[in-house]
Amino acid sequence: MQKLQKLLLTLILTSLASIALAESCATGRLESLSGQVQLHRRGQVSQPTPGASLCQGDRLVTAAASLAQLSLRDGTRITVGKDSDFTIHHYQINRKKQNIALFELAKGAFRSITGAITQRPHRFEVRTATATIGVRGTDFWGGYGLTENSLDVLMLDGRGVYVKNDYGQVILDQPGLGTTVPDGAAPTPAKAWGEAKKQQAFATVTP
Repeated sequence: MQKLQKLLLTLILTSLASIALAESCATGRLESLSGQVQLHRRGQVSQPTPGASLCQGDRLVTAAASLAQLSLRDGTRITVGKDSDFTIHHYQINRKKQNIALFELAKGAFRSITGAITQRPHRFEVRTATATIGVRGTDFWGGYGLTENSLDVLMLDGRGVYVKNDYGQVILDQPGLGTTVPDGAAPTPAKAWGEAKKQQAFATVTP
């Protein structure tokens, strides 16, 4: 009897673990890629192919002149730019609770067009070493490399973006507004970017 109980308990725990794993890997999929892209997952590194499932905890690392385009379950689309390091830390769609999407940009750049996740109460943030970018529902770009030792953020369309760190916060509430966040300083006041700087940003996430 004890052996049977242990067997049943093992089967139940295994089933629960499988369900949890399946849910964590229902985040989205790799829509397309160009160049060299590495997928880091649970200590393993692979070369993903278009259509591959994305899990919570996945880290995508692109080489120079390489891009990865992600499609998440709610319709959010994220382009991981050239020579970039981007992690999906947490992704939760819940009708009864707050929707949550937490990402990290360790280097490089990205562009995101949010989907249904921001149509309900939500927390959609991209963390960097310099500042946290929070989204209300929008098309926006963020990345390093345009300004020395600084993070740049540009709002392209939608309801707004906030950029904050321990030194201050700024809100980008109109298309074309951007901010620069120097290392160890508050985000600069929102201001319209010139066409040349916009094109520099776009070049990091386009072939």
